[in-house]
Amino acid sequence: MAARNNALAELTRFWLQSRHGCLVAESVPVKVSYGHSDIDFVAMRPDLHPWTLPDGTPVLRAIVETKDEHDFDPHGRDFGKRLLEDVAALGSAPCIAKGEKARFSMLRQEHYETATTIFSTTAFHRIFVVHALDEQVRQQVCPSLAQEKRILWLTVQDVVTDLIAWYEALESRTGLRHTLMGDLWQLLVGYCGLR
Repeated sequence: MAARNNALAELTRFWLQSRHGCLVAESVPVKVSYGHSDIDFVAMRPDLHPWTLPDGTPVLRAIVETKDEHDFDPHGRDFGKRLLEDVAALGSAPCIAKGEKARFSMLRQEHYETATTIFSTTAFHRIFVVHALDEQVRQQVCPSLAQEKRILWLTVQDVVTDLIAWYEALESRTGLRHTLMGDLWQLLVGYCGLR
């Protein structure tokens, strides 16, 4: 049974597992000062080969956070504001220090240290999949976050576009019907032809 409970998280798991062949652990607990938080997904391929993001970035190990608030922030403006606050809190550090406010939990020191323990290295990516992110903010801060700190941002449109391109080249599409999300994808995109 899935531990996540929204469509973006389910779509992201499908993208990681089916599209990229990653082994995925989800809802990994992280002790924080007020109780427990979690890492939505920890992902890497079992053959230890890198997988490629839609922009061509190779990823070997990643922790992934999904955030979907399209019902009140359809254009990602609030996410953009929160991201700018977190970038200011990060400064030149790899993570936001314990006790400091973080809008995106996976940028916290506790989450960074947990991922470092899981992977036995700091050489991992942090990937945020959001419904939308203000385009001006995305252009302003995301390239430097990716290059300097391996912090990457994707929107649901990026993930769906990547899934469609992969699906169109897939030879055994009916093999996706063994999981609920794969079966939904096969029904809606394959059978109904929805894009």
